[in-house]
Amino acid sequence: MSANKNKAIWFLFTTMLSIFNICTIYIFARNWPFYAVTLNAILSLGGLVFQMHVDDKRQKKLSLLPVRIILWINSVSVFLMLGLSLFTLTSQYHNHLEPDKTIHSVDELTQVMEESGDGVYLLETDELYIYYADYNNISFVAGKRPSKEDESLIMCVAAAFQGSYEPGFSHDNIVGWHASGGQLERGKPEKNLGAFTYVDGEARIFNIEDSEAAIKEAAERGGCGFQQFVVLYNGERGTHSSDEFRCYRVLAVINGKACIIDTKTQMHYDEFVMTLEDFGIQNALYCDMGSGWNYSWYRKANGKTVDIIGTPWLFSHNWLVFEK
Repeated sequence: MSANKNKAIWFLFTTMLSIFNICTIYIFARNWPFYAVTLNAILSLGGLVFQMHVDDKRQKKLSLLPVRIILWINSVSVFLMLGLSLFTLTSQYHNHLEPDKTIHSVDELTQVMEESGDGVYLLETDELYIYYADYNNISFVAGKRPSKEDESLIMCVAAAFQGSYEPGFSHDNIVGWHASGGQLERGKPEKNLGAFTYVDGEARIFNIEDSEAAIKEAAERGGCGFQQFVVLYNGERGTHSSDEFRCYRVLAVINGKACIIDTKTQMHYDEFVMTLEDFGIQNALYCDMGSGWNYSWYRKANGKTVDIIGTPWLFSHNWLVFEK
């Protein structure tokens, strides 16, 4: 042990870092990153045991060279995983936002919708941020990320789930049926999804049993749409549930007009739905708020763009865009 004391301390340090990574990833991203950091932690712990029980002379045997290489590569990769976990953690929090007005009910929100002018209004309640865009069109964009330089765009948020982390774009990787500009696409199959459509100036949310047909009709009529989990439909809760403690986002439709609603801080999903109900929201569809996917921004009436939350992510490939 004494001969390998420094090496053992190093592997103890990387093991502690990998445990931090596990805790962070488990809270926010329970998919392949969680399994990656778990394997990372197991190998780091194995490196610690190796240094404690195999003396330096035995370690230099040629037969143990592959073990040494794997353990040291893994100890370096801990820092790559640390970067991923820090990105995951920081991408959950809103940037500093300055609301235009405080409101307390959906009736006040409806009044703002009727009176609003150019750009996006940021409204707040005690628990929520509400973004109402005075839009003339909504589109579902897949493939190329919408640019802030395009001044015809006033808001951009992540929309549908994606099946896996792929740097290249494929419609097959977007979960569910989706349509853009009248073009219908069949994405990765998923059960129990509702839908949002925008056709001829009307925004609508559909429950599970009608969602597929709604997307197809939207495509036939030259509109757009995508599938996601139903949060509220006609005041009734959808079937989706989650035990994650995080920021949440929905696309809400009120009197045929769409707006985006975020939690101000992290909370449990049931608490979020209850907050929407208390505010008076009747129809709401989930928007993807996974780590990194939640890249979003809006344009104020003076033309300045404001980053809401997250940073651009290589693997995100679909967005809901509000246009002037």
